[in-house]
Amino acid sequence: MKSKTSMDAVRELSQAIAGAVDPAQVYELVLDVVAKFLGVDKASIMTFDPERGVLRVAAARGMDTEIIRKAVVRVGEGISGRVFASHEPLLINDIQAEETGPGRERYRTRSLISAPVTCFPMKVGDEPLGVINVTDRADGKAFTKDDLRLLTILTNQAAAYLHIVRLSEERASTEQLRQQLEIARQIQYKLLPQEPPAIEGLDVAGRLVTAERVGGDYYDCFLTEARRPSFVVADVSGHSIGAALIMAAFRSAIRAQRDADYSPAILSQRINSILYEDLFQAEQFISMVYLQYLRARQLIQFTTAGHPAPIVWRCADKRFDDVGTGDSLLGIEPRGVFHERQMVVSKGDVILLYTDGVIEAAARGSSDRFGRERLLECLGDAVVGSARQIVDVVVETVQAFVDPDKPRDDITALAIKVV
Repeated sequence: MKSKTSMDAVRELSQAIAGAVDPAQVYELVLDVVAKFLGVDKASIMTFDPERGVLRVAAARGMDTEIIRKAVVRVGEGISGRVFASHEPLLINDIQAEETGPGRERYRTRSLISAPVTCFPMKVGDEPLGVINVTDRADGKAFTKDDLRLLTILTNQAAAYLHIVRLSEERASTEQLRQQLEIARQIQYKLLPQEPPAIEGLDVAGRLVTAERVGGDYYDCFLTEARRPSFVVADVSGHSIGAALIMAAFRSAIRAQRDADYSPAILSQRINSILYEDLFQAEQFISMVYLQYLRARQLIQFTTAGHPAPIVWRCADKRFDDVGTGDSLLGIEPRGVFHERQMVVSKGDVILLYTDGVIEAAARGSSDRFGRERLLECLGDAVVGSARQIVDVVVETVQAFVDPDKPRDDITALAIKVV
């Protein structure tokens, strides 16, 4: 008969909780079945509050609402606290003999004498979710080990379902986050130049590949009012959503200053001044290379604020130059001073701006870095092509070098070819 009762209870609970959509529903349904098959007037489920380290009533039958609201049990204290801490069910024959603290008068004397309080842990793996307390049996009889066994079976069944519900909630949350990140990624890519501006005497192309769905790299190219083509490649520390937000602010700041036709050094100082407070508060930094092309004088002038120096391929001499200004990152000092360098360029020369995600890319299965020498080697083979072909060779060579399942940083390259 007991076996049949157990099977009936399990079947009824299974059918009931199959339609539950959240833990609160599961708690109520468990108590419905427990009250029916154990014939009790009073039962409660207490769940663990990890922030405060206490147990609180999540659902109850036959309890005063004020008691439900105020009931708080510390782990290890009282019957519920002891059961939660030990992870073991407990059968008490005489509640009056237990050192349970205040509140024993709330139980009916006969029931508490002949019907113990039954508690059990709701487990998922080794982590209990809470405890269920059952008392005041309607017929006044004492609880038995069979009653405890049935309660434990029902609890394990409910705990397994609760685990599934929580996994479903986490999956839904993850999917929602994935969709939000995809939207953020699309917005971020739309902030990049869709097509480089047509610039007389130059062939220009850029490419960015983020390590995550959103990243902290950025590149841009535009004409100032003085018709000086300007180019920027920047990298915010990290490649999270926070880095992407900082980079969006950087883009707004630099585009707001472009028509003033500042030199690279002055522009860097102004951008640093504008963004310093936000960078300081966010505990982030930006590295940047800002380069201008002066066609009439056939030269480039640039500032490297904590960023890798431009690599310049000298077509006539078949050699590379890469000299930066050695200035500090944006966000280090509120009144940072920046410098600039100038280089004469000729037809066939190639200037590559890139982020450190290129040279610091790690090989799959090892700590070996892509490095400057590999970059120069692949550039040496690519410089004969167009700017688009050059950035594609660089980016795809780096991607082939790294572990695609564990990208460590964004990869950005901007090629400028004098034609």
